Amino acid sequence: MKWFMRFLISAVAAVMAAASIELGIYGVYAFYLNEVVQMPSPEAGSFGPIFDLFMFLIYSALFLVLLLFIIFLIFYKRLNMLGLLLGAGFGFWLVRLLQLLNQWIRPYSGNSDSLYVYLNVLVFVCMLVGLFFIKHDTKRFSLAGTVAGAASGLLLSYGAVIVYRWVDNTLTSFLYFDLLETTVVIFGILVFTLIGNRVGKKNLR
Repeated sequence: MKWFMRFLISAVAAVMAAASIELGIYGVYAFYLNEVVQMPSPEAGSFGPIFDLFMFLIYSALFLVLLLFIIFLIFYKRLNMLGLLLGAGFGFWLVRLLQLLNQWIRPYSGNSDSLYVYLNVLVFVCMLVGLFFIKHDTKRFSLAGTVAGAASGLLLSYGAVIVYRWVDNTLTSFLYFDLLETTVVIFGILVFTLIGNRVGKKNLR
């Protein structure tokens, strides 16, 4: 059982860390091209350098996930895996929450780079914060309970939306949710994270 959990946590952490790294690189490079260099928009029929980087990141993703999985599996006891998971997970959640608020407040504003490209750098930053600084339980915080609660919230709220779509005969995609469905998932994760932290604190006593 211990090896199964070690394998599972290492695999999930590798995927989340790889996604965090690649989103961070993509966001920084896009900011550099658009705000620092101020490169003009590519001509019709040309995708430009940002597309080239995007394709490179897609093709390199599998290699990066495999490399990180091996590292995490070997150095599992030395690395703060739960902190990494919590930090990266919070980063993804925070970015999606900010994007969601923008959609609620300004539904016809479109997708700006500052919210849908640059902001993804926060995921990488949050992952590093979790890895290096969120290591121990406190009187008000349970690391394992919070991670378990967040994971449960994601699975249950996501599953609830999928089941609702299936019952309503509107299940056309497992990934693209509308504004209300995304809100359900976001707040479902928050609620179960708080519950997980509370349960974890009780188990520590």
